[in-house]
Amino acid sequence: MDLNSIEDVKALNEYKKIEQIQRIEQKFHRLGLVPYITFFGLVAYAFFSLWVGGGSWSYMHFMLIATSIASVGYSNVERTDLLKQLIELKYGN
Repeated sequence: MDLNSIEDVKALNEYKKIEQIQRIEQKFHRLGLVPYITFFGLVAYAFFSLWVGGGSWSYMHFMLIATSIASVGYSNVERTDLLKQLIELKYGN
């Protein structure tokens, strides 16, 4: 692509900015699904472990639950960082 004028350079920069905004919004949306997927996974796990296992919980069960909670927390932190980037790109300088 030939950049013959300042307007071409500005248009190219704007195009790259729009692409970056779209990538960030896509990641933001995918990370928003993590709590729902984790919830349904834990419900299914609890149902089958209680149904098959007979109702006794071990420390490994609690470790799974704690890891799931940590992964949801981490995805929320990542979403916050992406939201900051998105606001900077859309409304920043």
